[in-house]
Amino acid sequence: MEWLFRIVNGVVRFLSAATETREFVVRRRGRVRYLTLSRWVQIPLFLCFIGFVGWFAHISIVYHGYDAIIKSKNEDLARAISHNRALSGKVSDMQSDITDVVGTLKKSHHNLVGLITQNDNFNVAIKKLKEELRVSERKRGEQLRRQAALNAQLKGLERQLTKAEKVSARLNQKVDETKSELTTALVDRGAFASARDWLQKRVDRLEQRIKFLRKTQKNALVAVSERTAQDIRKITGIIEKAGLDASKLLQAFKPEAYSAGGPFIPAGAENAILEDDDAILDQHLTHWEDLNKLLRSLPLIAPVDHYNLSSKFGRRRDPFNKKWAQHQGIDLASRPRSTVFAPANGKVIFAGWKGRYGRVIELDHGFGIVTRYGHLRRISVKRGKRVKLGDKIGELGSSGRSTGPHLHYEIRVNKKAVDPLNFIKAGKDVFKG
Repeated sequence: MEWLFRIVNGVVRFLSAATETREFVVRRRGRVRYLTLSRWVQIPLFLCFIGFVGWFAHISIVYHGYDAIIKSKNEDLARAISHNRALSGKVSDMQSDITDVVGTLKKSHHNLVGLITQNDNFNVAIKKLKEELRVSERKRGEQLRRQAALNAQLKGLERQLTKAEKVSARLNQKVDETKSELTTALVDRGAFASARDWLQKRVDRLEQRIKFLRKTQKNALVAVSERTAQDIRKITGIIEKAGLDASKLLQAFKPEAYSAGGPFIPAGAENAILEDDDAILDQHLTHWEDLNKLLRSLPLIAPVDHYNLSSKFGRRRDPFNKKWAQHQGIDLASRPRSTVFAPANGKVIFAGWKGRYGRVIELDHGFGIVTRYGHLRRISVKRGKRVKLGDKIGELGSSGRSTGPHLHYEIRVNKKAVDPLNFIKAGKDVFKG
């Protein structure tokens, strides 16, 4: 780098010495003038001079080399013309080849069209042959079926003929046996007369035994009918004590059997059995079974073990705004997290959050009876699950619009709210009995 620095300093010193301020004396008509050229004027003039010298040198070099360039270009042009002529010859040859190929293609196309026409004709002929073959096969199948049917009829006739021959042989044998039996019967006629008297006495004793058994059976049917009638009256009384109409519920359950109010229930033993004892008893037993199904579907126990009745069913003052309101259930106060049980068999139709009720479970017990459990702390079942009497379904809490831990318990019959206390009171009679 030191040598470059020296060169630059030398150039600067040369320019400084060469462009010192110069003064020129100009004399004209006896008058003398001084013309001063400063350094900043001399530098542009010097640069212009150097540029002119470079341009002049370039023009001289180009002028002397122009002939060589033109000669080279002419040679390139001659080679290009020669190459173009060669390409033109090749193009002409290729055009003639293409013409030959086009002619060949036309001939091939004509031959191909002829082959396609022949192929179409062959396909039409093949279709006709296939159709004729299907027709012949169908006719052959019909002939085979007719032949098989005739063979089956022939075999059937042969079997019938064989059976007829066997029957004829058996009839002949039976005739011979009958002749032999008639001969024996004539011989044993006296013995049969004495046996007939003994059999008549035996029949009389059996008839007396049958009369006794019928009387015993009738007494048993009377007793069963009386017991069934008592149970029916007892179950009906329990259902009515819960505030329900058993006949309407059963009519909705079995309209074909209870459309006229259900079977007749007698008041005493003397009217219990009518003309058809078995039919009446079947009616009583069917009615008794249906009432038991209804009784098992009723929520007759409280859903919590230990509780205080903090709010009854019906009209009451709202615990928040102290205004009169309709309470569609009862409130059972108990310890938080107390277990909530299913009071009867049923199916979970709702389990989740329901507005002011908080966490809610709804059970469908059949016969249009639905129970609701509100303000729960925890839900232990899912929708669609079937529960049995005494199964745990949740825990008592205070969710939703509630002033403290309790269970809001509702019973709805055909979507109408009823008093759950009536069911609990009726249930005490059931479990006491």
